[in-house]
This record gives sequence, structure tokens and C-alpha cells, in this order.
Amino acid sequence: MMELKNEDYEANEGRSRVREDYVPQPTALERIPHQNFIGTVVEIVSGDHIIIVADDSFKDSSEHEYEVLLSSISCPKSGGGGVEPEAYAYEAKEFVRALLIGRQVHVELEYSRKHGIENMKTYHHGSVFLVTALDSQNVSELVVAEGLATVLKRDDIEVVSNYYDALCNAESSAILNKKGMHSGVDPPVMDIKDVSDATWQEAGNASNHIFLYLYGKYNKVPAVVESVIHTNSRNKIILFIQQYGQTWRIAFSLYGVIWPRDEEPYAAEAFRLLRRTILQRRVEVELSTNHPIDYDGYFVGTLLLESNTHVAIPLLQAGLAKWKESIPKALMTTNFDKAQKSERTKKLKMWEKKMEGEYPEGTYDYELDKAQKSARTKKLKMWENYVEPSYQCTGAVEGDI
Repeated sequence: MMELKNEDYEANEGRSRVREDYVPQPTALERIPHQNFIGTVVEIVSGDHIIIVADDSFKDSSEHEYEVLLSSISCPKSGGGGVEPEAYAYEAKEFVRALLIGRQVHVELEYSRKHGIENMKTYHHGSVFLVTALDSQNVSELVVAEGLATVLKRDDIEVVSNYYDALCNAESSAILNKKGMHSGVDPPVMDIKDVSDATWQEAGNASNHIFLYLYGKYNKVPAVVESVIHTNSRNKIILFIQQYGQTWRIAFSLYGVIWPRDEEPYAAEAFRLLRRTILQRRVEVELSTNHPIDYDGYFVGTLLLESNTHVAIPLLQAGLAKWKESIPKALMTTNFDKAQKSERTKKLKMWEKKMEGEYPEGTYDYELDKAQKSARTKKLKMWENYVEPSYQCTGAVEGDI
């Protein structure tokens, strides 16, 4: 059936034989013939709405993001703007997030359609395949088979997936096995305790229910990065945490990492790389023992990717961030900095066995320092005007206020 419909469309478009007088109806839809690419999934908007960047332009400043809507299926709406999410919207989005985020996929674009007021935004519709060493899986089929999407009943070739029959078979199986939306049972309502805009005191009270403090440090807690928000003063990381039978949404800030802000050079590029590195990824959260919560109500500490890599490493390697040693902000004065450099140069006390910039191998400090040194040596981005300092320290350090 699909082959016949495709041939019918091509005959119309090619004005062949008896259809040479065919005039297409005005539409906001445009067919995309034979456009395939390999890309990396960078965001899941909903169960049927995926943002993908083509691999050949992934690290280029002119990179192009494709907003791909999965052809011929519909997942429950996620809500927003005062509208409550539909049943199974979270489950559909989470299923696709866990399956695809950060992974390489094969994309077959089928058509594009303009949406919104005066058709200002164009979305691409197509099929997305997760390719492994063993096989290739159609993501649309997987979502439908779990009962987390329905197949649209449309006959127009311009809006029907090339894999429509397979989608219908997957839906029949989901209905037969009473999966997801076809089970007749709504999923449990999620009670989210949102402290992402909390005061310092409110965040402090919440921390006692999320993070356990033992033997002089906080335990690591698993989380998912829900969003990364660019503000005038800092980049706000929103974490989604399920811990001890409760669900929390918190604001988080990386401790000891500095990157360009506002109108500073490379600010947009740094934000984009940070977002690409951590958005919707599963991470481990470790609070700072010195400053676990700041005056804005942000939790402060370290985020680790599933590979146990500090999330700041890619930014440091690209020269889009700088790392400072863990010194309380109140002590970061000119006198303190000079005194510390003097002690370090003369290898006094705690510095006696430490070379300049040396940290125990395998620690987060070591990896951060190594990434920063690499970018500094190559004079990348924030380091392009860097000049290696020379210290001449003698005796007492005079104040320079």
C-alpha cells in the first residue's frame, strides 16, 4: 500500500502522462525526498519530538539543529504554560530520553511542515533509527509498542510514514497486550517538590531530605539534568532527583568553575557546549562540603557524568571555562592570592610535596587541571591572550589593596 501511495505522489510531482495538468493544493507542507543523515540526539522535547545535530557539523559554530517530529505517531502532550500534562506524557518522554539522549542515530527525513502563527517555524517529520552493532531499531515502533504513542489515521501520502504498516502492527500488539495507554490504568501522579526557585533557608531544609551527610562529606545522589537556563549572572542547572521515595527539582551551580557570562566573548558558545554536555543526561551530584548552598538558594558542588567524568572537562578542554582551586570566596583577596603563591613557590607546609599545579592522579582536581593546562597551552578561546606569569617572591608579602 505504501509503495503505491509513494508512486502516486511521484507521478503527481513529476506531472507524468495523464497527470501533466496536475496542480498541487496550497499547503504548509513540503516533501523531503531521499534526505538522510547520521546525527547525535541532544534533546528530547516530548516522546515524539527530538532535537538532533548532524555529526559532520556537531562541533562547528555554524551547526544546524534538526527538530524532528516522528512521522505518523502522536505521544501524550507534555503540557506547560498552565496546561496540565496528559497521562503517560512523562513516561513517553522518559522512555525516549533513556533510549536516545547523547546517542548516535540514523535519520530519514520525509517531509517538513510549517507550524505556528503565520507558519513561522518549520519542523521536519521523519523516522529515527537507533543503530547498534546487532540491528537497527525504529524509535517510532518502539514507542508505539510500549503503548506510549498512537498511530495517526491519515491517508495523505505527504503525512504518512514510510514505515506506516510496521507502526500499525506495533500498535495492534500494544493494544492486545494492554501496554501503557491501552492498559486502562493511568500512571501514578508524580508529586514533585520544586525548590528550584527557593530561598537559601528553604533549600537548606530540603537538603536534609535529599543529601545524607556522613564522615565529613555528602553522599553522591543520582539525578537527571532537566534543563540548563542562561541568566544574566550565571548558568542555572535544574536537576530532577528521585531520592528516598520523594521527587525533587532543585537549582544547581558548579563549584570552582568560571565561564564567560552576559556579553563577554565566548559566552554563547560556552553555554551551548555546557548544555550539549549535560542536558537530560543522567549524572551524579556531590555537594561541596564548604558551601553546599549559596545565597541564591542554589545547591553547589560537582556533577559527574555516567563515565565518572566531571562535566566541566569538555569546557576546560575547549578553552571555554576556567577552574580555580577550592578557596572560599571571602578569602580570595589579592593578599591571600599572593601569599598562597609565595608559600607554593617555596614549598612551605602543605605545599612541600606539591609541584605547581600538581594533583594526585585519578582525582577530579587532576583531571580538571589537566584539561585546563591543555587549553591554556594551545591558547584556546578564553586563553588566547594568556601570558605565562613569572613569580618573584621574597620574604614578607606587602599588601596591594
